[in-house]
Amino acid sequence: MSIKIDLSTKTALITGATRGIGRAISDTFLDVGAKVILTGTNQDEIDLLNAQNEYSSVKWMVADFSTLESIDAFLEYLKKIGTIDICVNNAGINIIKPYEECSADEYQQLININLTAPFSLTQQLLPDMKNRGFGRIVNIASIWSKISKPGRSLYAISKTGLMGFTRSLAVEHAAENILVNAVSPGFTLTELTAQSLSADEMKSLSEQIPVGRFAEPNEIAQTVLFLCSEMNTYLTGQNIVVDGGFTIV
Repeated sequence: MSIKIDLSTKTALITGATRGIGRAISDTFLDVGAKVILTGTNQDEIDLLNAQNEYSSVKWMVADFSTLESIDAFLEYLKKIGTIDICVNNAGINIIKPYEECSADEYQQLININLTAPFSLTQQLLPDMKNRGFGRIVNIASIWSKISKPGRSLYAISKTGLMGFTRSLAVEHAAENILVNAVSPGFTLTELTAQSLSADEMKSLSEQIPVGRFAEPNEIAQTVLFLCSEMNTYLTGQNIVVDGGFTIV
């Protein structure tokens, strides 16, 4: 039996979609017919992507979530968009340094992008989802919401908070057919990974993963796709860890 996912009647907002996991999610959604609204932080890059775009189903938008003012500005954009059925809160940053060296400004910037923006975007989209009796929300968390490592205090705070938000929202809105879940990727082969880890470090980490390799971005995207599709009718409030078994050994 073949199973076909069709999102041709759905519109999805995917934040942080210019590269890595976010780009893989957007490509996967487009493959099954969804209309997508995609965000990135660089105005020149977004202008170029819109200029090169040949598809009416794709809209690129600039979204800087680093301050409350910039989040509010994007919320004003959203009011003009119309119906959004799916929200994938993927945009995020990581600041790796010892806890005692983290500044208040770094804390606030990371919290704004990783936690406040998902809270605010979802809050604006929920009323329309409730009225239509359909919504799928996926928050991209991290294995660092489950396990820990030195230098990850800021990131862990934000991603652990995102998990609490996911669970609470799921409980509040499950009866309205608004299903809210999180996906926590493990080590994934993205541009950022290649820039931040040497070949030796990647080899060493791969040997610690039971599957024996890093994830491909598409493997994360396929999990998100299932959660956002109408194949998912009952799964909510969960954290799906896609890490090749890394967090259980």
